[in-house]
Amino acid sequence: MKDEQPILSYREKLALIRSGQMEKTTKAKPKKPIAKVSKKRLAEDKAAKETGKPASKLELDKWFDDIRKKHWITNVYPCMECGEMIPISFSRHATAHLLPKKLFKSVATHELNYLILGAGCGCHEKSHRIDKFVQLRCWPEAARRIKLMMPLLHIDELRSISNQLLIALDNAPDK
Repeated sequence: MKDEQPILSYREKLALIRSGQMEKTTKAKPKKPIAKVSKKRLAEDKAAKETGKPASKLELDKWFDDIRKKHWITNVYPCMECGEMIPISFSRHATAHLLPKKLFKSVATHELNYLILGAGCGCHEKSHRIDKFVQLRCWPEAARRIKLMMPLLHIDELRSISNQLLIALDNAPDK
């Protein structure tokens, strides 16, 4: 018979390899680079751009930047509610979405979907609940803007509008 080697179990082979008595029969797998953006995400972003539905982070950044350029001509701009001056460094924090971008993706970056409300003075926080929002001095302007955006909303997004908001919009004075 030829020089036959005994059949070794996995643990026996591993012990021999670790002790240096046997060479490895396999090599390390080559490392594959991880893509910064997955193929699936690229396809979703491409489809979103074609249909014009959700706003990507780049579009949202551009939207915030456009608002900053429009309103912060000087280094400060007044809060639309109380008039307190907001520095340019807080422009993004002071830009309040009228219709939340998470629920209303079709108008997330619409040119009317915002008010400038200070975060430091607390006015921005008052816009998060409709019962407090309708008491603000800037509510008539907000209601006007929301009414102009309503026809642009997708049918699924219209379901997200609360009855309380619809009643407040009906009762809002027209400018």
